[in-house]
Amino acid sequence: MAISILVTGDIHIGKKSTGINTDSNVLATKFTWQKIVDYVIKNKIDVLALTGDVVDQNNRFFEAIGPLHAGFEKLKNEGIEVFMVAGNHDFDVLPQLVDSDRYENIHLLGKDGTWEVKEYAKNEEKIQFVGWSFPSKHFAESPFLKYKLDQVNITLPTIGLLHGDVDVPESSYAPIDKSSFNNKNVNAWFLGHIHKPDCLRDFNPMVYYPGSPHALSAKETGIHGPMLVTVNSQNSIETKAIPLSPVRYKSIDIDVTDQTTEADVRNVMTSTLYADANAKINELENTSFLVYDIYFVGQHNNIQDLKNWTEPSIESYSQEINETKISIRKIKYHVKPKIDNLEELALESSPAGILAKTIVALEKGETTPFSDKLLEKWKKIHQKTYQSSVYNPIIESENVKSPDTEIQNQYLLTECNRILTTLIEQQNQ
Repeated sequence: MAISILVTGDIHIGKKSTGINTDSNVLATKFTWQKIVDYVIKNKIDVLALTGDVVDQNNRFFEAIGPLHAGFEKLKNEGIEVFMVAGNHDFDVLPQLVDSDRYENIHLLGKDGTWEVKEYAKNEEKIQFVGWSFPSKHFAESPFLKYKLDQVNITLPTIGLLHGDVDVPESSYAPIDKSSFNNKNVNAWFLGHIHKPDCLRDFNPMVYYPGSPHALSAKETGIHGPMLVTVNSQNSIETKAIPLSPVRYKSIDIDVTDQTTEADVRNVMTSTLYADANAKINELENTSFLVYDIYFVGQHNNIQDLKNWTEPSIESYSQEINETKISIRKIKYHVKPKIDNLEELALESSPAGILAKTIVALEKGETTPFSDKLLEKWKKIHQKTYQSSVYNPIIESENVKSPDTEIQNQYLLTECNRILTTLIEQQNQ
């Protein structure tokens, strides 16, 4: 008889999805935690496994204690056991919230940075969980340095639970080399810390990031939800993604070439969004909000007009498919000026020529003296902002990283295109 496990992590109870112009209750992660518990009970899942960062941080203790304990109580009443590890966000608060005297069905593995093994039995079938929890907010060593093979019963199917950064050796959040999962007598590893679902290995052993079950920001695009794991034997473990996130973020390109009027642009924008959402209709059963970041591409005579026509839609656009509300979070203008002789213009020493030369170079992955000066100035301003204490909480909680060269060049390219279009428009007046 198979044993079923619902695996998830990075719920961050106490937070809510951003970039949505409403105050709906479903945007809070505690709502998704309740859905996870209800799904486990309704579908008679044997075990719930949590891979850390269940709670956002210590300052969310009082926000998290009610929903978390309510869920634990429901699971206890149904005889469902929970195996979990603590991550970097809840290393201190999770042990406080997990009362083993009150909840005999809740097992926090690997407290204080030590590996721990516990068995689970269903009738005659047995499996075991092995796990390690963060002992502090930062941990710059691999947890596997203290792993002991003799802890694990090699005759039982074994599930590993761990929170950390795979193949990021400089990480302060339990850096793990992918090869470290080998030869640990574990059949499948389920990890926390990375919010994007990812399969690092599909066999011998399986290594998965189930991802966050609740999409919190536009960085977390695509389908999010827990993973259903069915353990038939040591060599037969099945996985299936369960879409439960009430929010889904999506980026989309919309070509505005030949869309010369405001009506044309609005029509292509609304029809493209509706068609894209409608194509996903079978994936949106549990999705209350579908949130788009639009990237306008192609060529246009006047990028400033394009902005004036479309920017109000960020606040005002509203569409609905079944029970899913569609909105726009952000619009980016990766549009080129409609110039037939850009290469020829780039030969001129005029301001328009310098901009054209810079655009041509950036599109080829090259630079010009002008773009080098712009980039140097941009980096100074960005670094000042990035190092400002005002933004430290956001940078740390959202794991914001400094933009790479490709992103930096895209910023420059977008602005050069916009300015060149304005210059040419002024010259034609």
